[in-house]
Amino acid sequence: MIKYLVCLALTLFVVSNASFSQGNRGDIDKLASQLDSVRQVMQTSLYLRTSKDIYISGEDLWFNAFVLNAIDFTLSALDNTLYLQLQKAGSDSVLWEEMYPVLNGISYGHVYLPATLPNGEYLLKGYTAHSYFSGQPYYYAVARIRVFNEPQEIRARKIRQLQNNVLPSEANQFRVFPEGGYLLAGVLNRVAFKAVNKNGLPAEVKGTLLKGETPVLKISSVHAGMGSFEFTPEKGATYRVRLDNSKDSLYPVPAALEGGLCMRLLKNEGDSLVFKVMAQNTSQKQKFYLRLQIRGAVESIAAGEVSDSMEVKIPIQNAPLGIGEVTLFDAQQRPMAERLVYLHPERQFHISFSQVKDEYVPKEKVSLKIKTTYDNGTPVPAVFSLCVYDNLFHSAENAGNILSYYYLSTQVRGKIYNPAYYFDSVHADRKAALDLLLLTQGWRSYTWSKEAMAEHKSLAECLSDTLQAWITPDGKAGKEKKQVSLMLYNYNKTTSQFAAVDNAGKFYLTPANLAIGPRFFIKYFSEKTYSIRVEDPFEAIRTANTVRPAMYMLPDTVPLAGKARVDTAYIPYGRTLKEITISGKSPVYTDKYLGYLDSIAKYEGNTDYVGECGWLNCPDGRTNIKPVEGKTYHVFSPDVKVHYRVLLTKDNHHDVVYHYPKYTEAELLRITKMAIVKGYYQSREFYEPDYDKESNPGIDTRNTLLWKPVVVTDKNGEATVQFFCSDVARQFMGIAEGVTGEGVLGIGQFKFRIR
Repeated sequence: MIKYLVCLALTLFVVSNASFSQGNRGDIDKLASQLDSVRQVMQTSLYLRTSKDIYISGEDLWFNAFVLNAIDFTLSALDNTLYLQLQKAGSDSVLWEEMYPVLNGISYGHVYLPATLPNGEYLLKGYTAHSYFSGQPYYYAVARIRVFNEPQEIRARKIRQLQNNVLPSEANQFRVFPEGGYLLAGVLNRVAFKAVNKNGLPAEVKGTLLKGETPVLKISSVHAGMGSFEFTPEKGATYRVRLDNSKDSLYPVPAALEGGLCMRLLKNEGDSLVFKVMAQNTSQKQKFYLRLQIRGAVESIAAGEVSDSMEVKIPIQNAPLGIGEVTLFDAQQRPMAERLVYLHPERQFHISFSQVKDEYVPKEKVSLKIKTTYDNGTPVPAVFSLCVYDNLFHSAENAGNILSYYYLSTQVRGKIYNPAYYFDSVHADRKAALDLLLLTQGWRSYTWSKEAMAEHKSLAECLSDTLQAWITPDGKAGKEKKQVSLMLYNYNKTTSQFAAVDNAGKFYLTPANLAIGPRFFIKYFSEKTYSIRVEDPFEAIRTANTVRPAMYMLPDTVPLAGKARVDTAYIPYGRTLKEITISGKSPVYTDKYLGYLDSIAKYEGNTDYVGECGWLNCPDGRTNIKPVEGKTYHVFSPDVKVHYRVLLTKDNHHDVVYHYPKYTEAELLRITKMAIVKGYYQSREFYEPDYDKESNPGIDTRNTLLWKPVVVTDKNGEATVQFFCSDVARQFMGIAEGVTGEGVLGIGQFKFRIR
């Protein structure tokens, strides 16, 4: 509900003057409705989390995905299918393409990494019907992993990174960002700035603001190359910034406007935003409107009149948390200034772990008591994923988590250096640093601006949870008017379903159909022959990326800090066996589905038999005895019509080594009147030993001790999880990420060592 706030003095109150109130309420309604026409309601946001950051070729990559409502961050039931790709970074080579079911906003599974997979960086990409659209300029649902062939290479790379971590400190680029987008002469303005080096990484700077050649004030960055300063620009004056370590370079400051309105954020408190609205000194008051919108929904609009300056207080105690856009309009409802603000940075839910010891012995049981609470300690039910793995396989370079992803990275366009910093309570300056980030990213980067939403609404859907399919007649079968019946069933026929075909031969494979199995059969019943074709959803993704490739917005990797340490503990993981090839004399179908069809073709489509006498196709009478592959049989010549009392000669019989006919996949499908279709990939179960029950366990070298894609706390915010340590004497870390039913996100971590 929109809050109508009309400002007529230094404090806000609801206006009682009928003539003024009615006119302004009409203008306020108009401002509020501007976003309604472009707001995309049916939109989800997808987040991928892998079981660790670094893998060894030949391992399983376990992942989980959260599909949230893009506006309120609650788990969404809108999407039912996750389309997943694994791609080599910097290449078009796709190594894995599978579909996974999504249930109530959660999906999980595994990706097999071949033992022959080369060292390098890989991208795990996810798509759903309402999170990815054809032609969208940016896409975020990407997880970065690194693969090594040998475990020893992981530590060697980390050591090299520390040794080579000498970054150029000189700023290669310096930009200034007036608060609100413009400077207004004669009033106090705030200006943010950002400096980066030639690698695009933050550069800490110091410098001087000049008016002409006269120094005005000193400036210096305070976080990640960002900082701000305040000054009152004069009419017609030229201002520039000179950096201390680059005295030959002068960076211009935008010229100040001589008339109009501007604003400054004075306070961002827990229950309100306080702005100072300023105008050039004039005897005539200027009408203004101040609008706050959050993810496309107008939260409040204030209206007032100002001749010099005034403070405007906007209540936000009931506003959702996250980034909002504040726009200052003049009397003609023209935007005069805009800026981004972050509401309620203190709000998140916490995942805490108790009864975690600092050290464990090999194969010892770990019992985690988990508590999910809000900041004030109030318990809250939540759902989250939990993984525990060797710290060797953690990459400190990947500076992102579910908080920074949903609250920051997906909300503003552009690269963000170390986004997780702004949500870590360890950093006392994180709120001020976040405000600087929003000032330097600019309001134009907001993914929920009017322009961005209008662009997104014009995009076309390219994916669906339901796959289209067609059955078309071959040759003269087209004359048959009768509709064809279709049966769908899995390999062992434990699940069977029917599909309806329309008059055009079109039918649909629903999520329920795709759940039949990773591959399943479609069989048609007709005396005629038909061809079955099912659309490839990944082809739609490839086409969309070809027409207008989306820029995948991965967070910038963060160089290892100079004081970072690499764990020097012994790495017990042995060298991996790359590949074993077993050759045989007889070709067989390694695909059990094709093997099944081959057996059908052999025994149902083959008329050969062995007579009671043991001869192949004995003319004395047909039996149900099938010949044996590779066995030698006696066979009569075609002119022998009866075996009984026939006189054998060298011309009327011969011996033959029997072989069944060999069919191609296409021939097998044609003979059996079937098609093999890809369904949801079925992940195997994550291995968790139970040493309470195993009497003689072997050596355990697991580097991932636990992967639980779904953990749910009860109404008291409590849950218990147990797992067993391996024999790997190293430090392990646990990471939990999740969401409450109200759409509040949270994280939790713990560490321990196995001795």
